[in-house]
Amino acid sequence: MRYHIADNLYTEAIDEKKVRRLILKLRLKRPVRNLYVVTMPLFDAGIMEIYDYNELLQPFYRKRKQNLEVLGLSSTRDGAKCIVANILEDAYDKLGTPDIRRFFGIGGAG
Repeated sequence: MRYHIADNLYTEAIDEKKVRRLILKLRLKRPVRNLYVVTMPLFDAGIMEIYDYNELLQPFYRKRKQNLEVLGLSSTRDGAKCIVANILEDAYDKLGTPDIRRFFGIGGAG
């Protein structure tokens, strides 16, 4: 699985310098404690998903050929929930609809 980091990545309670280091660790597939990622759904069921990042390092996910669209990073699950709410609100304000794919400029499903 490859990670595609959104250009307008949302973060919660993480400073900019640490965000850059976390993105590098994601690309290198290194374990990180207390990191939650907000992503597009892997199985096209729902609008967004929240994962404990270390869960994505398990063989089930690593073997997948699909790219994972990372929309947000947080050090807590509650922070990740806030990111989801903020993304939905921003998408609705900008587009008039909660079309997350269009808001982030992501192509078709898959």
